[in-house]
Amino acid sequence: MDRLARMVGGLLALARLEHAATAPEPVDADAVLADRAAAWMALAAEHHVQITVTGPPAGKVQAIPGALEQIVDNLVSNALRVAPPASTITLHREPAGEPATAADGTQHVQLHVIDQGPGMTAADRARAFDRFWRAPGSTHHDGTGLGLPIVRQLTHAGGGQITLNPAPGGGLDATIYLRPAAPIRQHPTARTARTQQRPPRRPRTRMRTR
Repeated sequence: MDRLARMVGGLLALARLEHAATAPEPVDADAVLADRAAAWMALAAEHHVQITVTGPPAGKVQAIPGALEQIVDNLVSNALRVAPPASTITLHREPAGEPATAADGTQHVQLHVIDQGPGMTAADRARAFDRFWRAPGSTHHDGTGLGLPIVRQLTHAGGGQITLNPAPGGGLDATIYLRPAAPIRQHPTARTARTQQRPPRRPRTRMRTR
């Protein structure tokens, strides 16, 4: 009955998202990660799992109000279901301007939720965002199959993207790509290249000849 109630709640949440007209707003990604990590630490400790936040400050991102908290909660909940005892769930952040970019080639802030569980096959990762889909052979029967579809819908509503990738050393790396709220500083090499294209300025003083 509890699972059915959560499934109905998930479907209602998806329906609201599909018809929502809420505009993205600047959200402090660092504050959200710190807050959600603290909120999950007690439950994680009961499973002998640690939660840690790593990476340089990411700053503010564009997101639907309240969406980033739901995104992180869903991903941490999924990670905790598969995390073995004595493992770590890492919430890692990468500010915009880092070498890696989103799938469309634009620069985004990256937020990773990385577990040390069994991971997912490429075929499973391709289907993970389908509604009601659950991994074959899963030993966790309390899921609704709506968590990741809701995460994707919330991410897309804010103009972002989400990918699922194998984590280094095993496990799953769920990566959220969000637009930075502030303009991205141009990389020094880009400024140098643009400067080199300009015509040289005339020197103010006469150059000496040898």
